[in-house]
Amino acid sequence: MELWTMVLTGGVGAAAIKLLDHVIQWGLKRWEGRREGVARVETEQERKINGLQAGLRVVLLDRIQYLGQCYLADGEISFDDRRRLHRMHDAYHTGLNGNGDLDVIMAQVDRLPLKH
Repeated sequence: MELWTMVLTGGVGAAAIKLLDHVIQWGLKRWEGRREGVARVETEQERKINGLQAGLRVVLLDRIQYLGQCYLADGEISFDDRRRLHRMHDAYHTGLNGNGDLDVIMAQVDRLPLKH
């Protein structure tokens, strides 16, 4: 009888350990799946943000170039307009990693006389 008790106790213990192993493996797989899902969401968000940045870079490039050409055609610029144009250029050049295309036109605008 003692032998059967030992065998049954050992079997129950092994089954309990196997069950615990399955529960741990299930939890790890579930946690890993959630991590992969979060990574996919972040990748999608990064793609959208990069697209928005590229679009904004093009819009700012066009706007700064247009305004700079208008001020150059007028031959003068107000202090506030020049300050606003510089803020746009800083956002384009520094914040959005602009490539320096507007540096020449900005230098020309800076040489314009101020409106009185």
